[in-house]
Amino acid sequence: MKSMMVGTAKGIEIKIRNFEISDIRRMMKIEEESNLDGNAGLYLELYDNWPEGFLVAEREEEVIGFVVMVLTPEGEGRVFALAVDSRYRGKGVGRTLLKAGFSVLRKRKVGYVKLEARVSNQIAQRLYKSMGFVEIGFAPFYYKNGEGAIVMSKVL
Repeated sequence: MKSMMVGTAKGIEIKIRNFEISDIRRMMKIEEESNLDGNAGLYLELYDNWPEGFLVAEREEEVIGFVVMVLTPEGEGRVFALAVDSRYRGKGVGRTLLKAGFSVLRKRKVGYVKLEARVSNQIAQRLYKSMGFVEIGFAPFYYKNGEGAIVMSKVL
């Protein structure tokens, strides 16, 4: 994907572009603040496997969010991670990143996408439902801390 300037639904201008290795430090700060379970090594491995699926949102030359889409061996799309800097949450950045990620999956002729959301993360669940995801299951003890996950899916 080429980088593109877009306005979010909440009216802020951001740039969506492909992840670059130099983004990893900033990305890991956002990841940690967002209570995700990834680490730099895992993200770099996912990037090596499918760089097109790894997008960042930038504002004023600073990475403020990211989405990592992966393709499973069965050809399914999956939202592996989505995180936004706490200063920019609720401003449409996550939604804009997801839409860009869906576009990447559609170009690969992927028909649907799945994800897992923490049971306690009602804000994420509301976002996903508002974008057409439906609950399709539950994964107990999914996260490192033992918390379960709501499994969701969406037709692209």
